[in-house]
Amino acid sequence: MNAPKRSAVSKSWAPVRTHAGIYTGGKVQLNADGRLACMLQEDVAIVDAATGALQFVLQADIPDEQKESIVTFAWRPKHNQLVTASRNSLLRLWDLDTKSVIRTIKTADSPILCMDFDPSGTLVATGGSDRTVKVFDIEKGFCTHNFKKHSGIVTLVKFHWDPKQLLVASSSDDSTVRIWDLYAQKEVACIKDHMSPATTVAFSLDGYTLLSSGRDKVVNFWDLRKQQLLQTVLAHEAVTSLVVVPSTDGLEFVTAGEKGVLKHWRQASGSTKVVATQPAEAAKVSYVDLLFNAERSELVAVTSEHNLLVFTPALQRTRQIIGFNDDILSLKFVPSADGAGLSDHLVAATNSEQIRVMNRDTLSCELLSGHTDIVMALAVAPNGQYLVSASKDGTARVWDLATFACVAVGVAGAESLGAVAIAQKMHHYSPAGGAFFVTGSTDKTMKLWSLAPVQQRSGNGIATLSATAATKAHEKDVNAVAVAPNDRLVASGSQDKLIKIWNAQTLAPMGTCRGHKRGVWALEFSPVDQCLASASSDKTVKLWSLKDYSCLKTFEGHTASVLNVQFVCAGMQLVSAGADGLLKLWTIKTNECEATLDEHADKIWALAVAKDSSEMATGGADSTIHLWHDFTEAEEEKRQAEHDTKLLKEQELMNCLRGNDYLQAIAIAFEIAHPFRLMQILRDLKEGPKGKDVEGGDHMVFDPVIAALDDAKLGQLLEWLRDWNTNAKHAAVTQLLLSSLLRLVPPARWAGIPQAAKTLDGLIAFSERHFQRMERMLQKSYLVDFTIVSMQKLLPTVEADETSSKRQLEADAPAAKKAKV
Repeated sequence: MNAPKRSAVSKSWAPVRTHAGIYTGGKVQLNADGRLACMLQEDVAIVDAATGALQFVLQADIPDEQKESIVTFAWRPKHNQLVTASRNSLLRLWDLDTKSVIRTIKTADSPILCMDFDPSGTLVATGGSDRTVKVFDIEKGFCTHNFKKHSGIVTLVKFHWDPKQLLVASSSDDSTVRIWDLYAQKEVACIKDHMSPATTVAFSLDGYTLLSSGRDKVVNFWDLRKQQLLQTVLAHEAVTSLVVVPSTDGLEFVTAGEKGVLKHWRQASGSTKVVATQPAEAAKVSYVDLLFNAERSELVAVTSEHNLLVFTPALQRTRQIIGFNDDILSLKFVPSADGAGLSDHLVAATNSEQIRVMNRDTLSCELLSGHTDIVMALAVAPNGQYLVSASKDGTARVWDLATFACVAVGVAGAESLGAVAIAQKMHHYSPAGGAFFVTGSTDKTMKLWSLAPVQQRSGNGIATLSATAATKAHEKDVNAVAVAPNDRLVASGSQDKLIKIWNAQTLAPMGTCRGHKRGVWALEFSPVDQCLASASSDKTVKLWSLKDYSCLKTFEGHTASVLNVQFVCAGMQLVSAGADGLLKLWTIKTNECEATLDEHADKIWALAVAKDSSEMATGGADSTIHLWHDFTEAEEEKRQAEHDTKLLKEQELMNCLRGNDYLQAIAIAFEIAHPFRLMQILRDLKEGPKGKDVEGGDHMVFDPVIAALDDAKLGQLLEWLRDWNTNAKHAAVTQLLLSSLLRLVPPARWAGIPQAAKTLDGLIAFSERHFQRMERMLQKSYLVDFTIVSMQKLLPTVEADETSSKRQLEADAPAAKKAKV
C-alpha cells in the first residue's frame, strides 16, 4: 500500500545515496579482490566493481596545494597497495588502508606514462617519454633494469603472468613490441609486424604465446619459445584492447575496439574465428579498454564516454556504470503506474546528448540515445509511461520508459529548447487521450504539443509531432515552463524577469506576474493552493497568487541565484536550490528557513521531489547526484527518546545523591553529559563528610573517581576541566582533579586520548593564572601576620593599666560604703 502525502512540517533531510564521478579517462585496472582503480581527473578513485560505488579517492584528504598530478598507477599484487606515477617523475607506494605514502622513489626527469607489477608484487616496470623501460624494486627503492632500445615513446608495459619467467613486453610509438628477459637483462625478441603502435598485449594461459593488437586492425600471435610470428588475424576494426579468457578448448580471447562491439575469438586447429559477438545496442559507443574480472567471471568494457559496461562471458550486458556525469542539468523521478508512488528509476539530463535512466537503489544506468546536442530539460508523465526531453538540437523527443525506445519526435525550430513540462492529470493518459506537453525555447517562443500521435500509434515506428499552438511568450529566452495540477494553466518564466500565465488549451495569455529583478529560472504550481512558486537570479524565491497575479511572499536567504524550487509536504513548504550550492527548506506560513543543506560543492541545477515528499534528488555542476530522505519523523522520535531517557537518568542521579552514592552519581552525570551537575557532585564530595575522612588527605578525594573512568570518559572530563578551569570559583575542584589525573594516569595512556593534546594549552594557561592568584593571596596574608605580631607588642601595657584600675576600685570601695551610711 502506498504511503499518503506527508502533511507534517519537514525539518531534517540527509543524503542516503550519492553518485559521484569515478572515471574521467585514462587507466582503469582491476585487482584480485574485484575492486577497480580508475583515473579521476589527476587522482585515483577506488571503486567497488560489483556495484560501481565509489569507496574513496586516493588524495581526497590531502590539502589541494599538496596534491600531486597523478599520470598513471598500478595495483600491487598480494597487497592492499597502489603505486602511482606523477608529473614530477616520482613513484609513490600507497597503503590503501591508511591512504598514506609508504615509499617515494625518484625515477627520471621525464614523465612515466605506463607501469605494471610483476606477479610477486616486488618489481614494477615503467615506460615513458624518455623511450626507456625501467624496472624498480619497490621494496628496496632502486632501479634494477634500464632498457633503451625503443626509438619512440613507450606507451605500454606488461609483465608475464608466470613469476618464474620474469618477462616484460613493451610497446612503443615506433610500432614495435619488444620482450625483455630480466634474468638475462637483455632484449630477447622484437616484434615488427604491426603497422601502428600496439594498443594491448596479453599472454596465453599456457604462457607460450604473446597476443598483440593495435589500430592496424590485426591481432598477432607470437611464439615465445621459438620467437617467431605464428599467425596474423584480421579484426576488421581498430582493436583498442584484448583479454585472454579461460577456455577448455584452445586459446580464447575477447577484443574491444572502435566499433563498440565485443568479439569472442577462439583459436583451435590452426585457425582463429569469432565464436560470439556482442548483441547490437541502440547506443553506439567506442571502447578504449577491456578488463576481465576473474573473481566474478565478468568482462568490463570502458567506453570513450567514460562509462563502464559489464558483460557476462556470453557477451550479454548486465549493467552499466557511469564514470562521469559532467553537469547535472535536470533530474526527474519516474512515478509508479498508478502515480501514487515511485518506480525504481530516476532520469537525468547531463551535459550530454544522451539521457541517463538510473536505478535509484544501485545507480546502475541505461543510456537513451537520439538527440544530437545537449539535453537541457526533462519531464515525466504522472503514470511513468512517457519521458519528454528538450534539447539544444531544437527537438523534443518522447520516450517509452517501459522499452527505453524513442516513440516520437517534434521539431521546434533551429533554436535550442531549454524547458519542457507535461500534463499532470492521470485520465489524459487513458485510451481517450488528451495528454500534452509544452516547450520553451531560446527563440522566446512557447509551443504546445499533443501526445495523441504517440497514444494512437501502432508498430515500432517513431511518430512525428507537430505543435498544436505556439506563441511568442517573452522578450528573452524562456527558461522555465510548468503545467498546473488540473492541466488548465501553463506558466512560463524568462530572462526578461516576467512570469506569464497561459490557457493550457490555446496558449492565450491569462496574466503576468511582475516583481523579480532578474531572470526567472524555475516555476512550480502548488499541489493544493492557487499559487505558483518561482526561483530567480535575484537570489529570491517568490510565491504568487493565481487569482490576481500578485506576490504573496518572498523568501530570502540564498547568497547567489536560485536555480530551482519545488513544493514539499503537501504544499506547506518549499525547497529551493541555489548557485551557492545550498538547499534551503522554507515553511510558507512562517516564512522561516527550517534547514539549510550543504552537500554540493557547486551550483545545484537539478531538483526533484517525490510526490509523497519522502524522497528528493539533487544534482549540479559538481557532477554529483544526491538522493535524500526525510528524517524529520525519525529525528523527532530520537530526540523524544533521548529526552525521556535523560529524565529517567536525572531521577536516578538524584536518588544516588540522596543515598550518598557519589561514584554512581558521577557515572550517570557522564552518561547524560551534564557537566554542571557533575561539578556540583564533585564539590559536594570534596566538602562533605567523605571528603574530610579520606585517608592520605583531601588531595586524594577524587582518586576513586579517576580510577573508575575509561579513556572515553577521561577525554570528556578533560574537555569539561578546560571549561571549568576558566572560572575561579571552580578552580579548587579543578586543580584537585588535575592532581589526581596526573598522579593516576600514566603517560602512555595519555597518548591514546585524543582530547589530551587539544586541551593541554587551555589547562596550562588558566592553571598558571590560578597559581599566580594564589601567590598574590599568600603575599597579602603576610600583612595579616605582620599586623598581629605588631599588635602583640602592645598587649603588656594594656594588662598593667587594667591591674591598676582594679586596685584603685578596690581601695575606693570602703569609702563609698561609709558615704552611703
